[in-house]
Amino acid sequence: MATIKQIRANRRNAKLSTGPKTQEGKDRVRFNALVHGLRAESAVIPGEDQAKFDRLLERLTAAWGPQDDQEKDLVEQIAVSQWKLARLDRNEAKLYEPGALKAKDFALAIHRVYLTQVRLERSISASIADMERYRKIRLARQADHQADPKDTFVPGLLWGNNKGGRTYSVLPRVRGLDGVLREIPRELLGDVPESPEPNGHA
Repeated sequence: MATIKQIRANRRNAKLSTGPKTQEGKDRVRFNALVHGLRAESAVIPGEDQAKFDRLLERLTAAWGPQDDQEKDLVEQIAVSQWKLARLDRNEAKLYEPGALKAKDFALAIHRVYLTQVRLERSISASIADMERYRKIRLARQADHQADPKDTFVPGLLWGNNKGGRTYSVLPRVRGLDGVLREIPRELLGDVPESPEPNGHA
């Protein structure tokens, strides 16, 4: 255990070191704390292909069609998590190479890979859920701004799927006697399912 004198000396010495000053120095130490790359400041770490990540982001952007900065951030978050999952798969394969790890370390390494994999998959699911929630609110706000104050009914937005099924992504609304538009409860909409099927389209 460090003595009081040692702690004070360490604090004095720490004040003398302020880190790299030049951009070159900063770039050199940027990845110093990097162990497996999952917490890197940049999604693409040394040895990986930036163009590949850019193509992944482009594909996801085309698929989701983000309409504002919030949606673009969520698409980027999905891309980063998917990129890290792919990196994790590559690194997991290396654990099985002969002599890569001692037997006692192998189980711990596999367990850590599994936990990280679960965290990243949850991050993707959470980002998708956030996107759908945010988009629903954004579309509802747009409908509010476009609605004529004299309208007594706003139809909402239907989501269709390949099997001919339909569901509301934004519920229809009716104007009450107080002049406020309120969503019609889903249970009053008959046989329209509660949530869209994964392969549907708007």
